[in-house]
Amino acid sequence: MRRRVLLSLNIFIVTVFLWLYVNLNLSYTYVISVPLNVKAGKTQGVSSELPSNLEVTLRGKGWGILKIITSGNIEYNLDLSSYKKDSRIDLAQNMVESVILPSDVSVQSVSPGFIDVSFDNIITKMVKVKNNTSVVSRDGYTVVGSVKVEPDSVRITGAYSVLSRIKFVQTEYIVFRDVSTPFSRVIKITDTLGSQVNLEPREVNVSYRIELSAEKTLQDVIVSVYDVPDDKEVLIIPPKISLTFRGGVEELSKLTVNDIKVGVDFKKIESDEKGFVEPYIELSDIFTLITVEPQKFQYIIKKKSKEN
Repeated sequence: MRRRVLLSLNIFIVTVFLWLYVNLNLSYTYVISVPLNVKAGKTQGVSSELPSNLEVTLRGKGWGILKIITSGNIEYNLDLSSYKKDSRIDLAQNMVESVILPSDVSVQSVSPGFIDVSFDNIITKMVKVKNNTSVVSRDGYTVVGSVKVEPDSVRITGAYSVLSRIKFVQTEYIVFRDVSTPFSRVIKITDTLGSQVNLEPREVNVSYRIELSAEKTLQDVIVSVYDVPDDKEVLIIPPKISLTFRGGVEELSKLTVNDIKVGVDFKKIESDEKGFVEPYIELSDIFTLITVEPQKFQYIIKKKSKEN
């Protein structure tokens, strides 16, 4: 029985080997997406939009095609440093010099076959980094405050016509789940402009504060009226408000009425036609306001009596 199994296994191995030998010696056509890596001179600002990948049709023996598929490191490297003015470049013609391929594989076509390269004055400027990460905290925990991004700005260098349209760059999209402790991570900046813009640094550090979640209510917070004319006085009815917040346990324990500003601008009262106003509430962004009681206030405007 064992001999039969070994014999069957050997026959199978030989059959597979013969199949591979025969088929991999045949010629095949294969289409591959090849990254386009552009190298520009230090004083060259590439203003034209260039493709990030080329569609290359190859023809060759199965062994050579298999080598390309398994290597996964085929790239088209285009050096623009020798170009002094706007140019139309034949990518198919430069393919042999720009891409390393097995000797038994040839290029049939490249799409696009040509690219138009334009140059502009090169400049450098600083732009803000927009955070594109988020946190889903574990039940009973909360994110305290805003995410901290370091550095909050990066240096970009490129053609003036390109950089003039860039207001910010953003981190890659990541969601951190089931988080219950503070943490920091190094995150890459999304490179959507490829060879047109040089970015430095290409990574930033994002930090989140995570604490146990709690709620706290502050009673009898005074509602103030601002910018009241000297000859008038305003009475707010009722004069105080009750506020409930959600946030981290540690930060909530420090929160007092002195940390909150609740008020109404006199101009808002003066222009009111409903007989009541809603106050604005200023507080740190590390807290979430849950309830406000009451939400609307009546008022009485009185003229100050003249002193004799």
